[in-house]
Amino acid sequence: MLWKEVQITTTLEAEEAVVNAFYEAGADGVAIQTLQDALLIQQDPKVNFVDEALLEIDPNVSIVRGYFSEVEDTEEAVHKLISSVKMLPSFGLDPGACEMLITEVEEEDWANSWKKFYKPTKVGKSIVIKPTWEAYAPEEDEIVINIDPGMAFGTGTHETTQLCAIKLEEYIKPGDVVLDIGCGTGVLSLIAGKLKAKKVVAVDFDTLAVKIARENAELNDLGALVEIREGNLLDVIDEQADVIVANILAAAIVELSGIIKPYLKENGIFISSGIIIDRLGDVLNALEAENFKLVYVQQMGEWVGVVAQKRD
Repeated sequence: MLWKEVQITTTLEAEEAVVNAFYEAGADGVAIQTLQDALLIQQDPKVNFVDEALLEIDPNVSIVRGYFSEVEDTEEAVHKLISSVKMLPSFGLDPGACEMLITEVEEEDWANSWKKFYKPTKVGKSIVIKPTWEAYAPEEDEIVINIDPGMAFGTGTHETTQLCAIKLEEYIKPGDVVLDIGCGTGVLSLIAGKLKAKKVVAVDFDTLAVKIARENAELNDLGALVEIREGNLLDVIDEQADVIVANILAAAIVELSGIIKPYLKENGIFISSGIIIDRLGDVLNALEAENFKLVYVQQMGEWVGVVAQKRD
């Protein structure tokens, strides 16, 4: 079966928003390629060959490919996609030149080719995020998170996910209640569960992401501990948490900053990422305006993670 592959070259800042635009336009699957992906593969001692072309990707861009069935009206889908991408600057995002390329591919070529960019990744001191199709022999102190992202966005290897995971490992205590806002495929929720949180509630507005996050929770024997809800930000939350984590866009973190305090226990911790370096000031200003104590700011590549603490 032939599929239409629509490729957009965008900025790292707009990557997630472009992925969402593809799904809103009706894409059946999305693959993401960055220089960071290629470097992770190159560093894997089990990999003997890396396509040199992958190592020549501009470090400031993300190549996003969406796949549309040949039975669909691709022209209409592309029009919708272009319209969504053109709207991104109004949300404070710079999508870059957004060069577009449309080709035809066989189903097998896209259904599995992206998996070669996804290898077991160690995050922090003890967390290993592992795709289900890769073998891995963990060390005695390692916590392994098995992930099958399916067609949803979120493999756990992105810098923003790693920034959050490192801080979850540092701040979660056994018995904590944790909220994961914008959970994607559930990577951070599963980490919280493996770190012995008492209860984890995860939220995402994307129906497909919610479905896959639930499947990943079952895959890691965390179905009873990690509850995945479909909703936007805090709309479906009524719990108070010791730790809230949000790996989403900077604009959404700014919005969260103004409404999140009632959902945090006394001295609760708010971990956030998905913040491109140019938007860090907006996030810090929003947190300070709500009297949060800024605890930690960490940069990884073009992205930043922020840890803030509730105070009255």
